[in-house]
Amino acid sequence: MAEYPFSIDVSTTEGQLEVLRLWSSAELDLSTAALILKETTSRVLELATLHGIKPPTQVALDNRIRELEARVRPQLRKSKRDHVEERLTAIPVSISEALDFLASIALEAEAYGAMEAHQSYSVAHASLRRALDVLMSAREQYGGARRAESQAPADVDYTDASLAVFRGLDRVVPRPDYYLIGDFNHVEPVTEHDILWSWSMGFLATTTATQMLALEEGDTLGEIANQLGVPLPREEALLPAAAAIILGDTPIDGDLTFSVRRRIRDGRLGSYFPSDVLKRREFERAGKNGGLKTDI
Repeated sequence: MAEYPFSIDVSTTEGQLEVLRLWSSAELDLSTAALILKETTSRVLELATLHGIKPPTQVALDNRIRELEARVRPQLRKSKRDHVEERLTAIPVSISEALDFLASIALEAEAYGAMEAHQSYSVAHASLRRALDVLMSAREQYGGARRAESQAPADVDYTDASLAVFRGLDRVVPRPDYYLIGDFNHVEPVTEHDILWSWSMGFLATTTATQMLALEEGDTLGEIANQLGVPLPREEALLPAAAAIILGDTPIDGDLTFSVRRRIRDGRLGSYFPSDVLKRREFERAGKNGGLKTDI
């Protein structure tokens, strides 16, 4: 049997109420509650209202975030450090293999009388050898840092102050390239909140966000956004291809959206909202006419 709360018997009223109470206390998000109850999100909200169960408060959501941070953050830290250690172990092996081949090439050049080439190969070999020594030293320092970190107190207190610092790290700084997928990025949003945030900030059109959330009939983005505390977008965002046409872009390697996606990644285009796209078009036109220096 699946783990709790999926083991709840939702065929009974008490089981349905238990799922709704878990949603109300922020133990479940709305989509998961709907999945367990085998209902649409709009129907789940109707059932909650019928039984007098209110949506999760901001305090409950904040507490849930703290719990998740306390659980996930150590795993993320270990994963990043393991990845660095893996690379610091693999790269020296590759450099050592390259040194062996380079030494062989230098000897061949000397044997065939290509002394100038032999000298250049030897210089390259010496430089690469020094780089390997530096890398090995860095790996030792990294190992020492990990050992020192592992001896630090394990029971980290995830206070509001520490979480505020966490939320300022790159992983959670709002940036388009973290959330956008499909035709314009390879990094996939991991939660419905990520998708709704992208839609709210103008990085996803309503049609795209709706497809990504696989909404059922009767559900709307606005309804779900309100329940999760995500603000509605100030205007309807454009699809990347539509933005590219307004900006007058030409396809690059057959991709019409290449330049507009690059503007988004570089921060030169704040969103796919029509107002931002039009402002960018006027800026670039002024630059082409000699009034401004563009950064295309």
